[in-house]
Amino acid sequence: MNPEPEYTLSQRGFALFWGLTCHFLFLSAIAAMASNLFWGMQLGFGPLSGWAAVPGNTLLLLSFPLIHSWLLTGKGRSLMAKLVPLGIGKELSTTTFAAIASLQLLSVFLLWSPSGIIWWQAQGWQTWAIAGMAGSAWLLLGKSMYDAQLSFQLGLLGWFAVFRKQKPKYKRFATEGLYRHVRQPIYISFALILWFSAIWTPDQLFLAIGWTLYCIVGSVLKEKRFVKLFGESFRNYQKAVPFWIPKRNGNDRGHIDRFDADVLIVGAGPIGLLLASLLGRMNIHVILVERRKELPKGSMAIGITPPSLHVLKELGVDQFFVERGVRINTAKVFENGSFVGALDFDQLPTEHPFILSLHQSETMAILQEKALSYGNVRLITEVDYLKHESFSNGVTVCVRDQKTGSTTHYSARKLIGCDGNRSRVRKQAHIGFSRKNYSTEFLMADFEDLTDFGSEAHLYFGPHGSVESFPLPHHQRRWIIQRPKHEDATKEIAQSIIEHVRKRTGMELGHCKIYFESMFRPQRGIASVYNRGNVYLCGDAAHVMSPIGGQGMNTGFADAVALSKLLIPMLNRDVEKRLQAQPYNNLRRKAFSVAASRACYGMWLGTRRGFVASSVRRKLIQKVLLRANIRRKLAPYFAMLTIPGNKALLEEKLNDTTI
Repeated sequence: MNPEPEYTLSQRGFALFWGLTCHFLFLSAIAAMASNLFWGMQLGFGPLSGWAAVPGNTLLLLSFPLIHSWLLTGKGRSLMAKLVPLGIGKELSTTTFAAIASLQLLSVFLLWSPSGIIWWQAQGWQTWAIAGMAGSAWLLLGKSMYDAQLSFQLGLLGWFAVFRKQKPKYKRFATEGLYRHVRQPIYISFALILWFSAIWTPDQLFLAIGWTLYCIVGSVLKEKRFVKLFGESFRNYQKAVPFWIPKRNGNDRGHIDRFDADVLIVGAGPIGLLLASLLGRMNIHVILVERRKELPKGSMAIGITPPSLHVLKELGVDQFFVERGVRINTAKVFENGSFVGALDFDQLPTEHPFILSLHQSETMAILQEKALSYGNVRLITEVDYLKHESFSNGVTVCVRDQKTGSTTHYSARKLIGCDGNRSRVRKQAHIGFSRKNYSTEFLMADFEDLTDFGSEAHLYFGPHGSVESFPLPHHQRRWIIQRPKHEDATKEIAQSIIEHVRKRTGMELGHCKIYFESMFRPQRGIASVYNRGNVYLCGDAAHVMSPIGGQGMNTGFADAVALSKLLIPMLNRDVEKRLQAQPYNNLRRKAFSVAASRACYGMWLGTRRGFVASSVRRKLIQKVLLRANIRRKLAPYFAMLTIPGNKALLEEKLNDTTI
């Protein structure tokens, strides 16, 4: 977690001045461009005339694309950073770029030397018709800029961030709005504007042809730049979305006449099984395909939060979870061997005031039994998903039997990828995925529990690294340690955990039986979109976050609930109007962003090493975070009650209308 920068008053003042200057130039340039283009480039104030105007106008015409493109190179960006004083040139680069582009447009349209030759001029209704078409092209350009982060396009992003003492936050390449249909809507809109003129002159034709060619070349250069910046994510986007000419998205192959299922889910992990149960109870026909033959013996995710328990209650299985799991009511915090405070969950404003600890394998066993209790849910194991084809009304999915090698095709109205963070469904749908790998490594193992901690979670922080300890059913306890930076990677996981738990906590695990062990390095990643056509992503296929804090599986559970609410009315038109499709992509992306950031903040705070960091952390936890008034707010925070959408989830019942 990086703190927000502290910009000085002079830096903020200059940012405001530079921003207002940029926007004044931008509005002036738009006014000059719109009026001059509409009247056939006859409003310029250039001093040249006759043939002498040709080279002058040519230089003006070439100056915009050449300088505009050069500024996007490494050298151009470096120059823009140097143009702004007070050490904020990099932060104001988008503002500087927009200001220079506006100055260029002003110079073209104000310094243009008109030829005075008019080939054709609109009359009466023709003028109004062309004005309407030109206005539509300008609106299209505005919409394109809005979809591509309007604050970036206008130069607002840079100066406004500095003025508010924040870091500029750049979005990845756009994939929503008009960008779902073509990859370069800004260039297309700009080119269209050039051709709607009420007066046609040699000047207008010259400019329209020249800058239309630039729009084509500029689009190609932009795509090459984006391939370097975003790699596979942008290549997948290129495969899925046409360049300039829209087409029906994947529907050229017609439609499917007969369906094997309403929904086909790839991946029968916790999220896929929960989604199958939610759809199954609504009489939606579901096929689940899974590469494994049996439930996994290892157990990664163990924490189930109150919002997830509420969903499980609506399915009628929460009692099975609670009976088999361990209720964590208290988390005790230690710093450098000393107790600094505790966080209690038993006062949470929910029916399940605790975090439930349960092996992932048992979670899956309960959910699998529930899903298969519906006669309309079918589970097919030991098959590998290979690919799918999209049609206007559904998808066909090809899977391969692991035993025989034979392939089978299934048709469904919707395909859901619940196949993990390396999702093959996501890749086949050409959906990009941005990923960040954290440098910290963790080791974890489930040991026989010989402590007297009972159902308490214990969190140990210190100058040499963190240790986390959580109770599990069957007299087991999970221990997670922050691995030393330079430890031998070949060292046995369990032995390393035993050694570092002893050093950092004084606890002895050497005589305890070991049931499971693993090593992981946290990641953060998110798909560019959560659905494309009839294909949807859910859980880790859509996003991945640090497991520290145990929010990953629970965020996936909430994804499954939101997606089921979207699919049910889509799959049956006879459902009452109150079952309107709920937002999925935007809502769940926001929920992920909040949950992933919290996991990142918690991991950052807990993994700072060194005696100075340990001392500061101790005071922060003891004097600030665990003060009575803040502690009451922290419990709902860690129980995920305050994640966007979870409060509404706790207050409503899952719809039980059958179809």
